[in-house]
Amino acid sequence: MKEKLRVEFGKLVNSPIVQVIVREVRSRKYYINGYVGRTGSFPLVVPTTVLEALTIAGGLSEYADKKNIVIMRGDKRFKFNFKDVIKGKNMSQNIYLENGDFIIVE
Repeated sequence: MKEKLRVEFGKLVNSPIVQVIVREVRSRKYYINGYVGRTGSFPLVVPTTVLEALTIAGGLSEYADKKNIVIMRGDKRFKFNFKDVIKGKNMSQNIYLENGDFIIVE
């Protein structure tokens, strides 16, 4: 990329110095669908738990089934009980998300 830019800029400027810096990674994502504040895809740039992801999405709506949230990872399904986690129970279900995970809130 850097060399290609240098060649192209070289057509306009003598001996250009080109520097390429990655400012943001957008290729890793997770998805949330259902009764949350905001559905859609979200960037996964730092380690993020299910509870953090739900918070980023604006939280659960009043119609959400807080005890039966599903995380889909390929052919695997994980259950997430929001009520238990916020009470400090069964915290092992508050897993870290991986690229491509879907959180379904019915």
